[in-house]
Amino acid sequence: MGGGHARLLATGRVAGAVLGGVVDLNPALARSSGERNGVPYFTGLAEAIREVKPDAAYVATPDALHREPVELLAAAGVALLVEKPLATTVEDGEAMVAAITRAGVHAEVNYSNRWNPPFVAARRSVDSGDVGELRSFNVRLNNPVSSPRDNLGWSANTTPAWFLMSHCMDLACWLGKKRAETVYATGGKGVLSALGKDTYDWIHALVRWEGGGDGVFESAWTLPESWPGQIEFNFRALGTAGLIDVDTTRQSIAISSARHSFPGTLNWAAERFASFVQGIDGKARTVVTFEEAQHVTRMLVAVHRSLDTGGVETV
Repeated sequence: MGGGHARLLATGRVAGAVLGGVVDLNPALARSSGERNGVPYFTGLAEAIREVKPDAAYVATPDALHREPVELLAAAGVALLVEKPLATTVEDGEAMVAAITRAGVHAEVNYSNRWNPPFVAARRSVDSGDVGELRSFNVRLNNPVSSPRDNLGWSANTTPAWFLMSHCMDLACWLGKKRAETVYATGGKGVLSALGKDTYDWIHALVRWEGGGDGVFESAWTLPESWPGQIEFNFRALGTAGLIDVDTTRQSIAISSARHSFPGTLNWAAERFASFVQGIDGKARTVVTFEEAQHVTRMLVAVHRSLDTGGVETV
């Protein structure tokens, strides 16, 4: 994510933003990214802050390693965009919320699907009152096994819930304007463990909302490699006056020749980053706050507690 978005910024596709430098603890990766993008590169964040004096920073460390760079950047007065999920423990999430509150910096979490065109349209429908109050959700976001096996070197240190279900829960909370009350989760291991990745193959979660209603969430990391495209993403929300049904698995164009493919026509990353830049100046329409992201972290912590205890857990 860090490398991809560095290239996005370096190509000038985000209005109002210029890439100032890149940081990676791995010297070879830091150098290759810096040279590829024509910017200074560093292996330490403190040095990068001192030399570049950035206005804003994007934190794309692994799921469980956001707290230290966030606290350091916030203390330096740097605006922050942090990759989702905010944290993998409630304590880390609360510490980061406190850090950005103390510093008074603009800070967001990169739940980027809020800028995904189908979900933008869904939010307009909710805000207009067309579908009434959303009360029932059925959401699945899955990847082929190649994603955790080949593309994510630290997949054994996270789960498909942290990596994928976090998007689903954020969208349900955002679109439905919901807060979770309890969670019950189940899951299974085997395929990835046999590949040396000791993490869940799939996780299912049942969420009860405050005030009534529920949501069923699925995230799996073991779709067959023959699955076309890189994701399976279906989002259904039933309201008191209508239904929203989004299928982003198959994009707006599909081509079958020697092979079947879905060209990437719905890349909204530039719009999401542009919104963050606008947010620093108080001009963005959509903002993902640390407090919102911390609620999703609490939901996901309860999911993983439920996996351990086998019981219903309070959020």
